[in-house]
Amino acid sequence: MNSRLLCRSAYAALLVSLSLLVACEQAFTTSPLSWLERDPDNMSKAQQIRYAEDALRSGSRSSARKAYDALSKNVDADDDAELNLLLADLAMNASGFSDALPDLLELAFDGKLGDQTELENQLENKLGDLSYHYVGEALKQIEAVHDKGATASEQQYLEVGLALVMRAAHANDGDFNPGVGGDEWVEAEAFVDDAVNVRLTDPKYIDDLLDYF
Repeated sequence: MNSRLLCRSAYAALLVSLSLLVACEQAFTTSPLSWLERDPDNMSKAQQIRYAEDALRSGSRSSARKAYDALSKNVDADDDAELNLLLADLAMNASGFSDALPDLLELAFDGKLGDQTELENQLENKLGDLSYHYVGEALKQIEAVHDKGATASEQQYLEVGLALVMRAAHANDGDFNPGVGGDEWVEAEAFVDDAVNVRLTDPKYIDDLLDYF
């Protein structure tokens, strides 16, 4: 093989190597993982919304917390209620509630949300797993939705309502009896009652939870 052909072969190999390197770099820097590793505090509002949506899809609790903490600072009364609903979902993910969701949905489908014993059996060991700060933030976002004349979905009311029950039980040393009283139980009952009797026209599951109180 002559020297000119060797040079051409080496040049072609170099081009292929550089192309592969660039492709790999682009794949890494544009992957969902690398996107969620960025700091949303340094993003524009539009970017924070995209980050929040990706965080929800990823199911990452830490990403949901970063997304909520960043985006919630940039939402005001002029924003559409859909943004508050997005923040409510983020807060619920950030709280860790999704880990308890499968068991709770099973109870909801079986019409057993009004059974104190059933709820206690499902949730007693999970009370310490939630961040109740973010449960409170989810409630705040749902209230902002109401202030804007909008309504959440039944699933959102159900999830927040159940998380408020967990918060009340946790605040009362694991006691799942609403009769023990306390501000947390009052707030949980008021939220569920409002969802069933004011916000939703045809509730299918959350009305069972109202029987719990």
